[in-house]
This record gives sequence, structure tokens and C-alpha cells, in this order.
Amino acid sequence: MKALIEYSYPKGVVSLEFEIFADGFTQEFPVKIFFMDSNNSEHFVYVNDEAQYPSPVKPELLEIEYVYPYELEEKYINKDEDFDPWSIAIDELIQWFSECWKEVGGESLQLNANIASHDNDKAYNLTENKWEER
Repeated sequence: MKALIEYSYPKGVVSLEFEIFADGFTQEFPVKIFFMDSNNSEHFVYVNDEAQYPSPVKPELLEIEYVYPYELEEKYINKDEDFDPWSIAIDELIQWFSECWKEVGGESLQLNANIASHDNDKAYNLTENKWEER
């Protein structure tokens, strides 16, 4: 995170958007970062005619096998089919992520920064520490 906060982004990048993909909890680290322009489109830089992310880190952020094993999720779903492990995991992840963001000085970032579940209409604004409609 610190590398993302301290990086000097190209002029076109106005926002860092961290998206949580619920299926990722049992397969990898579920958060990916997208670098957005003022039209809310992904911003890329071109090196030798190849599009690259304008970032000091990979968009996947962490390379891990999973956050928790699928069997843990399955155990609770089998007991209660209405149980929603993804909502619980997403809420906990956003809280943890925002605390880590603050600890490394994220509030000093001069760009917008948000974290949200993929395709959700609400996002947590990391620089202002509040939920917002998207």
C-alpha cells in the first residue's frame, strides 16, 4: 500500500479503485486495483505500444493461495443455505483494508481512493473515511 500511496501517477489518473471479487476469498487475494481517469475509465500507459498499468505494483496486490479455504465457507453454507459468507468477508476486509490504509498514510494521497465489492453501488472512500454512492 505504501508504494501505491507514494507513487507519482500520470496526469490522467484521478482515482485508485480497489475492487473486491467475492469468489477470490477462496482462490486468491480478492482485491484488485484499477487506475481510473476522469471519465471513470481505466487509465493505462503505453510502453512500446503495449498497455501497462501506471503502478509500482501488480493490480492483484498480493499473491496468496486464498484468504480462507473453500471448506470453511462450505461448512456454514451447508448448515444454513441463507448464510451469506461473502457479505461478512467483504465487510471485514473493507474494515481491515481501511485501517491498513490509514496506518501507512493513505489519507495523504492526493487522488481519490475507494474500496468496494465489484459492481456494488456503494464504495468506502479511503481518503475521507466514509461510505458513498457511486
